[in-house]
Amino acid sequence: MQDVSWDDLRVFAAVVETGSFAAAARVLGQHETTVARNVHRLEDRMGQILWRGPEAGVTAEGAVVAEHAAAMAGQAAQARAAMGGQGALRGAVRLTSVPWLIEAALLPVLPGWQLERPAIAMSATGGHDSVNLLHGEADIALRLARPETGGDVIARKLCDVPFVVAGDGPEWIGYVPEMQHLPQAQWTQDNGLPVGLRLSDQMAVCAAVRAGLGRAWVPRCLGLSPTGPEVRTRPLWCLTHPRTRHAPALRAVVETLLPLVVARVAQ
Repeated sequence: MQDVSWDDLRVFAAVVETGSFAAAARVLGQHETTVARNVHRLEDRMGQILWRGPEAGVTAEGAVVAEHAAAMAGQAAQARAAMGGQGALRGAVRLTSVPWLIEAALLPVLPGWQLERPAIAMSATGGHDSVNLLHGEADIALRLARPETGGDVIARKLCDVPFVVAGDGPEWIGYVPEMQHLPQAQWTQDNGLPVGLRLSDQMAVCAAVRAGLGRAWVPRCLGLSPTGPEVRTRPLWCLTHPRTRHAPALRAVVETLLPLVVARVAQ
């Protein structure tokens, strides 16, 4: 039998506890294919079939492995307690994203989340430019386009963000020239109607729609009433650095805070 990794054991224990690859992936904040790969690699190294799927469940051999994995997790927790809380959910996590997503999706869920994790200090920076995670400018970046990261940054798609047309009038609210790369700016031009007011920020566009200055493509989660049936989407991506993504505080943000953000922006 080859040496097995703790990560494979931890993932397998989550599969046994939750009952499926998909459920374990949601709990762990991973892709279902990643969970399956961990389990299959563990089976290869153990030389045994451990999991037969949601219907048949865990095998006898798998039950023994899962029991030992749970015991190892308990011992790790006891070791952290004996060391005075080292490795507990404490520390600073820096997040960057577009300003409207911070305002509309992160800030509303942050107070309740922090009540259960008071030792994690969150900071959020709004901006459209890509932040270089390699240089320590942020721990997590949320972006509405898949970035060119190479092999040094891990990019994971979180969801699709729906956009709708809101407002009315003969003119569209568009974007200034330096923001013409945004998909919603291009969608505006595709409609063939004149663009009147041009702005540089999504929240300003929404404020202009509320003021009756025209119509615009806006994220549906911002609560403006759609004036047409068409829905278009932009992908939301999470970027982390491979050297820091397993830090307890950062994992807590990725696995428990970001799902709350996703629930608001994907609605």
